[in-house]
Amino acid sequence: MQELVKIVVAIAAVHAVVLAGVILAVKWLLRGDTRRAMEKIHQIEAEVRKKEETIRREIEEHERDFARRRTEAEQELQRQKEQTEKELARLREKMVGEAKAEGERLIEQARRNEEKFRQQVLQDMEQKAVEYAAQIFSLVFSERMSESLNRSFVGELLDALEEIDASGITVDAGSAEFTASHPLDAEQKARLSKILAEKFGAAVTVEEKLDKTLLAGLVFKLGSLEIDGSLRNRFQEAAAEVKKSAGF
Repeated sequence: MQELVKIVVAIAAVHAVVLAGVILAVKWLLRGDTRRAMEKIHQIEAEVRKKEETIRREIEEHERDFARRRTEAEQELQRQKEQTEKELARLREKMVGEAKAEGERLIEQARRNEEKFRQQVLQDMEQKAVEYAAQIFSLVFSERMSESLNRSFVGELLDALEEIDASGITVDAGSAEFTASHPLDAEQKARLSKILAEKFGAAVTVEEKLDKTLLAGLVFKLGSLEIDGSLRNRFQEAAAEVKKSAGF
């Protein structure tokens, strides 16, 4: 019985030693796996932190680049806005200047047209006044009276020619033209030829053309010299004086 107990105790002791060894072996194995697992975890954590840092730096760089680009865009927008405002101001000033110049031009053109029209009306009125005066003369004066007036007009012209100082007058006496309202008598022709020869050195024969619109008197051209001693010319001068005295 004691022998059996010893055997059982020995077997139990062996089992205890084997169990202890197994437990130690399992603990050792578990400890090694845990250490490797922890190291792996630490390695992964380090890689994650490294990637996080890289990502953070990239995000910060992108944010700085975005901020820089936004600032540049805002500055460019402001520059373009200022440039546009300057251009608009310049165009506005140019358009106002052009409109003002065009307005002044139109006003000046209107004034010139008004003055031109006014002068044309006055000229027409003056011409009509001369025509009406000629009609009145024809209606009032008989042929005998107009012939007598004509002799007086021609006589006044010859008297004025005799008194003129022709020393400072140079004419080309190569051509002569005479126009009268009535035929000149022989005495008037001779006197006129003498005056022209003495005053202007022109040896011409007086052959007049008749023009009843002269009303009375004589018009002659001697080269570039032209003298109008007609009643029609007197009417024209009188109409111009009346217009002048009336303030036109």
